[in-house]
Amino acid sequence: MNTNSYSPSGESLFARKWTKRQQWTVRLAAGGCIVAVLIAAVTLASGYASPTAAAIPSTPELIPVEVVTLSPRTEYAAHRSYTGTLVAARTSTLSFELAGKVVHLEVDQGDAVSQGQVLARLDDRHLAARIQQTEAQRAQQAAILDELIAGPRKEQIAAAEAEVRRLTAQLKMQQATKERRQRLIEQNAISQESFDDAIFGTDAAQGQLDSAQSQLEELKEGTRVEQIEAQKAQVAQLDAQLADLKLEQEDTLLVAPYPGTIAQRNVDEGTVVTPGMAIYRLVQHEPIEAWFGLPPEVVGQLKKGETFPIDVENQTRLGTVSGIVPELDNITRTQTVVLTLGPESSQRLVPSQVARLVLESTRNADGFWLPNSALLQGSRGLWSVYVVEEAGTIARREVEVLYSESERSFVRGTLLPQEQVVASGINRLVPGMQVQIVSAQKTP
Repeated sequence: MNTNSYSPSGESLFARKWTKRQQWTVRLAAGGCIVAVLIAAVTLASGYASPTAAAIPSTPELIPVEVVTLSPRTEYAAHRSYTGTLVAARTSTLSFELAGKVVHLEVDQGDAVSQGQVLARLDDRHLAARIQQTEAQRAQQAAILDELIAGPRKEQIAAAEAEVRRLTAQLKMQQATKERRQRLIEQNAISQESFDDAIFGTDAAQGQLDSAQSQLEELKEGTRVEQIEAQKAQVAQLDAQLADLKLEQEDTLLVAPYPGTIAQRNVDEGTVVTPGMAIYRLVQHEPIEAWFGLPPEVVGQLKKGETFPIDVENQTRLGTVSGIVPELDNITRTQTVVLTLGPESSQRLVPSQVARLVLESTRNADGFWLPNSALLQGSRGLWSVYVVEEAGTIARREVEVLYSESERSFVRGTLLPQEQVVASGINRLVPGMQVQIVSAQKTP
C-alpha cells in the first residue's frame, strides 16, 4: 500500500502515526516531572527532620507475660467424684397377721409416727369372748389344784374313820353268823345255801372294810404328788391357751415398729383384710443413708467408721461408712458402699436425691503442677507449654497430663525444675518470640 496515500478526510497515514508518538512523549515527560517533584519534596521534608530522632533505631515492642516457676513433685493427690443415691434407712410395708375387719385407722398418709404408736385396729369381739371363757376354765382348774395341794379336811378323815368302825362291826356280825351256821350245818339243822350266804356275807364285809381302811389311810397321808402334778399341767395348758389368745388380740392392733412417716395408706375402715395384706408403707427418714457404687480398688482403701463429706443439692453433709457390700454388682461391676448420715445431716433430705462423694487418693509420680491456662493442646494426645528462656525467648515443651482438676493439672515431660512457664495468654505466642516477664510465681 502507498504510505503517502490520503485518507478520505484528506490526512495521510504517516501524519497520523507521527501525531500519536508525539502525544505519548509528552505524557511520559509530564510523568517524569511529577516523580521528580515528589522526590524533591521528600528530600526537603527529611532535611527539616530532628537529628536526634533520626539517630535512634526502631525496636519491636515486647509482649508482657505472666509465668510460674516450676517446683518438682514426687506425688499428687487425685480427687475422684462418685455419684450415689440417698436411701431411707428403713422402709417397711405394714400389715396384720390376722384376718379381720378394719374398724379404725389412727393415722393417714404423710403423718409422722413414733415407735409403738397404734396405727390401725381390727374387730376383736370374738377374741375377747374366747379370752373370758378360757379365763373361767382356768379359774376352775386352779381351784381344784389348790384343793389338792391343801389335802383332805379333818371332817373327811373323821367320817372315814367312822365308816371303818361301822364296817368292822358289820364284819364281826357276819363272822358270828358264819360260826353259828357252821355248827348248825354240822348238825344238819340248816341247808347248805344258808351256810353259803353266811360265808359270802363275811367275805363282802371284809372287802368293804379293807376299802374303807385304804381310803382312810389315803386321807391321812394327803393328796398324791402325781395328782397335784396332773392338775398343774391342766392349769398350765389353760394358761398357754390364754396367752395365745391375748397375743392374737394384740395382733389386732397395728403398731409402728420404728419412728418414721406414713408414705402410703392402702385401705379404709370397714375393709376385711387377709393376713399379709398391705395396710401402710412406713419410711424412716432419719438417719438417712447414701449408697455409692465404687470400684473395688477404691473400696479397699475405705474402713468402717470413717467419715467423709457428701454433697447434696450444693450442701455438704457428713456421712460415716456403715457398710460395704462384699460382692460386685453384675451390671456396674462396682461394690456398694453405705454411708449413714447423722440426725443433723439427715434433716431436710429426701430419699432418692442425688448425692456426690469426693475421695482423695495419693499417687506416686514425678511431675509438676501447672494452671490449665498454661496448656496448649498438641498432637497424639500430648500437650504443650511455653517456657521463657534466659534471653526472654519463647520455647516450646511437650508434656503429658497425668491428672487434671478444674483449675490445674499435674504434668510430666521435657520440663526442668525452676523453669518459667507462661501461665496464660499462650495463644498469642509462637516459639522464638521475645517476651517480657511482668509477674512470676511458684507452682503449688
